[in-house]
This record gives sequence, structure tokens and C-alpha cells, in this order.
Amino acid sequence: MLEFRMKNLLWLVLAALLVPAFVLAPAAAQDKKSGIEFPAQNAKATAPDKQPEKGPGSSDYAHKKVEVYDALTGGEHYWLYTPAEPTPKNAPVVVFVHGYGALEPKSYDAWLEHLCKRGNIVIYPQYQAHGLEPPQNYTTNCATSILDAFKYLEADEKRVQPIKEDFAIAGHSAGGVTTANLAADWETLKLPKPKVAMPVQPGRAFSCDCKVQKNGLIPLSDFSNIPEDCLLLSIFSDSDTTVGSWCAKEFFVKATKVKPENKNLVEFISSEYAKTPAICGHREPAAPLTEESMIDVWDWYGFWKLLDGLTDAAFHGKNREYALGDTPEQKFMGKYSDGRPFEQPKVWKGDAEVNPDEEYQPLYDRNGKRTEAKPEKKQPAEPKKDEPSKEKGKKEDEEEF
Repeated sequence: MLEFRMKNLLWLVLAALLVPAFVLAPAAAQDKKSGIEFPAQNAKATAPDKQPEKGPGSSDYAHKKVEVYDALTGGEHYWLYTPAEPTPKNAPVVVFVHGYGALEPKSYDAWLEHLCKRGNIVIYPQYQAHGLEPPQNYTTNCATSILDAFKYLEADEKRVQPIKEDFAIAGHSAGGVTTANLAADWETLKLPKPKVAMPVQPGRAFSCDCKVQKNGLIPLSDFSNIPEDCLLLSIFSDSDTTVGSWCAKEFFVKATKVKPENKNLVEFISSEYAKTPAICGHREPAAPLTEESMIDVWDWYGFWKLLDGLTDAAFHGKNREYALGDTPEQKFMGKYSDGRPFEQPKVWKGDAEVNPDEEYQPLYDRNGKRTEAKPEKKQPAEPKKDEPSKEKGKKEDEEEF
């Protein structure tokens, strides 16, 4: 009996010593399809480094060439991308709204060409004459550019004609806010009815603090005016020290007319599996052709795939599962070199309860260092609605996007 009790005591002591190790170590992953168990980390593994060959986000292009035209000046200046080789008679339209200070398409040109080679007309409104362009001009400047692009294309039947009924809007950062505003104000602005709206890491101030975003400088429209049949994806990431999550959540919550099955809130999750963490910060949607190393898993399996899935579903009636519904196709982010699945994004369906004011804590800081979780603290009093943000805007040369 004494021997039995000693053995039990030994097991209890051993268990007590092991518990902290399991709590502190990252959880091991399992590939559900194969049933293979992977270690918590693998220093030799590399993140997915090749664009898929088929499906949304892939290099399966219908056109080999992109033709570029630009017109107007100042905040109404825009670039127009049309597919060529072969040149289609007509094509759907995707408006891409850049982040603050990205006054030329070079910050996103790989994504713009990707969209165009898939068979879309792409309009890139500059919307800022300079970094001090009044934020209340962003939406109207975009509308002027879009309408002028339509006028230019329709003036010559030899040009690719816009299918106005197939109209999508996507944008990043300040452009993500403007995307939501354009989708809400489409009737007043005399734009086509949007079938797709995808605000990516939207923000209206240089802070990830929810209270600062709530009192940001870019005006917000009435998002209950976004059409019910519009496919809406509102996206943020877990390590965005620039804008956080407030705007993305606010758009998702306030787009009350959009059918629940037509909207999702998506959070991209950084991966700590390999030796070098794959961090999803605010600049991940940038995709310059001159810096191929910046075009990666977040693009092919993330931002590009989701927008491709949305436009395919809205324009062609296919691939909806790659963009909406919390599906395996929507959340698949490729695999590491050892076969382990990359971290899947978190998805909230349209009827989910979401609190935009919930405190946002980036997983990594802007220097790429892991942050410590903040201790729970009493929430401060809510600021008055008419109280302006106390955070000064940054100069154009200090911050972009």
C-alpha cells in the first residue's frame, strides 16, 4: 500500500513539473487531412514561397500584358490599367484605393497587374495631391477619377469597355476607409452599385489605439447604405501597430443592410513556426514589382486570394468559397516546406457579435519584437464624440500607408 501511494505521489509531482512546460510552449499543429502531427516549431522550415498555379491568388492569367493610362491632375489624378494580349471587348471594373501617401501605384503595382491580368479593368485614384490633402476630399476625389476613367474608355469603342454592373472597390489603410465610404455613398457620388467592397487594414489615424481611431481625421459615411447584395470583407491583422482593428470592426458592424451571408470580418494571424517569424504588419499588402521579396504568402494566399474570390463570385458566379463563409478554402494559407499548414486567419461570419471598442494589442511591435500582453485595467471614461484626436498627424515623409 505504501509503495502504491509513493508511486501516485511521484506521478503527481511529475505532472506538476510538466504542466508549466506545456503552458509556455507553442501548441503543436496537426494537418487534419493527413493526420500528421507537427512540432511546436521547426527552425529549418520555410514559409510558402511560391504563388499557386491555379485558382484565386494564382498565376493562372487570362492576359499576358497590361496597358496603363493616366489622366487629370492633383488629387483627381488617376492611373487606368486595362488587360491586353488578348484585348477583351469589355471587362469588369476594380477600383483600388491606396494607403496614405502612396501617391503612385509603385507601392502596389504587382497586385494591380495581377488583378488586370485576370481580366479586370483597374482604376487607381491618387485622391491626394500631397500629404496635406484634406481628408474630407478623399472620397469625392476618388469618385471624380472613377467617372473620368469611364468617360475615357467609353469615348472610343476600340478601348476595353467597362462593365459597370460588375463594379468592385478595394483599398488599404486610409484607402480602406475610403473604400467603405465609396461603397456607402455610391448613389450620391453617381457611381455604379458596388458588388464587392474589401477594406484592408483600414485606418483614419496613425495609432492602433481604438479611441484614437474612433476620433480619427477621415470622415465616416453611413455604412448602413452599403447594398445588401454587396460582398463585403473587412480585414485587419494581429500585428498592425499603425491602425489596429477598430475601423475594420466598425465597418463590419455598421454595414447592417448587407446580408449576413455576404459579409465576413477577417483577422490575419502571424506565424511563429519557423526560425524567422512571419509577421503580418501594416505594410504586408504592399506589393511593389521592384521588390519581389515583399510579394509573399500574405499576398498569394491572403489579400490577393480573397479579392479574387470576391470578384469571381460577384462577377462570374464561382469561387465564393475562397472568399466567404469561414471555409477551408478561404482560410488555407499554403504550407511550410515541411508540410505543416501556415497559420489560418480568424473569420467572423456576418451574424457574429463584434465589439469595435475592444482593446487591440499587436502581437509584434513595429521593430519586429514580440509584445507582452497588457494586464487587465479599468477602462477609462469614453471621450466625447466631438472631441478631436490629440494625436498629431505625421508628415508624408514619416509614414506611408
